Amino acid sequence: MSSGNIAITGVPTTPAANGAVPLRRELRDLQKNYPDQFNLYILGLQNLQGLDEAQLKSYYQIAGIHGLPYKPWNGVGSDTDWQSSSGFGGYCTHSSILFLTWHRPYLALYEQCLYTSVQAVAAKFPAGTLRDKYVEAAKTFRAPYFDWASQPPAGTEAFPTTLSSPTIRIVDVDGKSKSVSNPLHHFSFHPLNPSRGDFNAQWSRYPTTVRYPSRTGASQDSRIAPILANELASLRNNVGLLLLSYKNFDAFSFNRWDTNTNPGDYGSLEDVHNEIHDRTGGGGHMSSLEVSAFDPFFWLHHVNVDRLWAIWQDLNPNSFMSTRPAPYSTFNAQGGEPQNQNSTLEPFWDKSGTKFWTSAQIKDSAASFGYAYPETQKWQFSTTAAYQAALRQSVTALYGTNVLANFAANVVTRTPEVAALSFAVVPPVAAAEKPEEPVVHATSSEKAPGAQKAIVAHTAAVTDTPAVEVEAIPASLKHLAPDNKYTEWVVNVRAQKHGLGQSFRLLVFLGAFDETDPPSWDSEFNCVGRVSVLGRAPETQCGKCRHDTANGLMVSGTVPLTSALLQDIVNEGVLASLKPEDVVPHLRENLKWKVTLFTGEEKSLEEVPELKVSVASTEVTIGEDGLPQYSGVYTVYPEITEGKPAGLQRGEHA
Repeated sequence: MSSGNIAITGVPTTPAANGAVPLRRELRDLQKNYPDQFNLYILGLQNLQGLDEAQLKSYYQIAGIHGLPYKPWNGVGSDTDWQSSSGFGGYCTHSSILFLTWHRPYLALYEQCLYTSVQAVAAKFPAGTLRDKYVEAAKTFRAPYFDWASQPPAGTEAFPTTLSSPTIRIVDVDGKSKSVSNPLHHFSFHPLNPSRGDFNAQWSRYPTTVRYPSRTGASQDSRIAPILANELASLRNNVGLLLLSYKNFDAFSFNRWDTNTNPGDYGSLEDVHNEIHDRTGGGGHMSSLEVSAFDPFFWLHHVNVDRLWAIWQDLNPNSFMSTRPAPYSTFNAQGGEPQNQNSTLEPFWDKSGTKFWTSAQIKDSAASFGYAYPETQKWQFSTTAAYQAALRQSVTALYGTNVLANFAANVVTRTPEVAALSFAVVPPVAAAEKPEEPVVHATSSEKAPGAQKAIVAHTAAVTDTPAVEVEAIPASLKHLAPDNKYTEWVVNVRAQKHGLGQSFRLLVFLGAFDETDPPSWDSEFNCVGRVSVLGRAPETQCGKCRHDTANGLMVSGTVPLTSALLQDIVNEGVLASLKPEDVVPHLRENLKWKVTLFTGEEKSLEEVPELKVSVASTEVTIGEDGLPQYSGVYTVYPEITEGKPAGLQRGEHA
């Protein structure tokens, strides 16, 4: 192996005889049920973030692979004529067939470096029982994820104080409990520009990463939880649709749109991924792809994206990427050349350190990088059929994909006038080992953050609360699903990715809202979801993005409507059924959409190049096991959107 090439190995792992490997665990599960590993996670992340920024395995350098400072990492420069594509393109893979696969070895690099830091801090505890305990816990440590689409445990916030508090309480390597700066809240640059010009003026003003920055540049993390909670029903529905109804890798994985895109394929895991960047960034680092990897939440977010892909992979083992022309030139891709599972994923050297990983080689995460997820412990099942059945059941339980049973069991009736809920964090498991979190209470509000249509109670994903057993279709809702069939409704959106020269979002409403107050729209009761478009201004675009802008790169996304429609049927009494004859006129009258920048500033719908909003539906059958079966056939209803700004018109391509 060349001494200059850093091999991406993940955590070196020898699987057990049955194939078992250590798990990447959900953050709240790790904190509550594995406090020693959680404590090591905080200490290890602190250690990694504190490394000299000139070191290739430092937090700064690893984060910089994703975007700025747009410089070669580990000596992997250009092997294309990227200069002809208007500048340096780096390694950017968003809106590309390589989106999911490129990020898997990227996360493995982060995990192996974090694991090294965890081992180092575990060895620093005082010799004896304490050190032995932490050294043992460190052996099976893996990078955790945050499942932003599952219902949070009862009494907790959608964005927990573990992430939003500037300080956190841990057991330090001297064995004493103390409050320290929280490495999950922010990363402190040291220095901000280790090389002159690493960041432009926009980002050079922040000495740390920020979320929802105020006018003075202060991070306002308290704004995230209500926004996540307010659109959670739609987000959960979206994730469930992706995992159980999408069967083609290309459609499932990335958000590029073309005229061959079917009405049932507007959504993608990349689209959902973009929404989380938007909701948690608020104009800060997470909402800008060129700097998002510096925010510590980026890694929890992307490990969850990888997890959702791993679940989908095992449900659809025979579907993988087709060959697609590269839409741009980068260091390792010439615009227009074919890209497929054998394309190299630069700058990530494989275990030999002599050649780069390819998408085909990283499909098996356990074999390639030594980890699995709670849902993907396939070694616990004797047959593939039993394993896949358990996966579908897990998805249905976590994300409420049987919307009728989920609604009946968990829906909380609300009106816009109800005061906001009070939330409290998960209580400490062991005071000496688990960070003590401040109790956070939401304030009363006329708009009631978290009071979105069809907001539902928590599942038993990461709590001790037993799952609620429900009928396949509750008796009270059987009239909405004759013969166990009902109609699922979605809003489809497409637009030019870089058409506004910056990131923007389209918010979807079902019912009245205050149209005079754009900054409040994402906390409105009748806001049912969004599509977030991570565009860039020319001065901050990489070569890829400038190329995409010139060629009118189109992206798409989906906002599910069924949960909100059930709210209008059951709790509001303004809709009779989910049938087209009732829903079409209801949506024609009540469905609205608006565009804002990530700053909250409204933009005219006519200003967004090639923006088009449409509505489609598909038939779903609920089996005796309570799991949904999607027909895959979608009907588009231009009569809902025609005559409205950016709405699909009759005769237009859907």
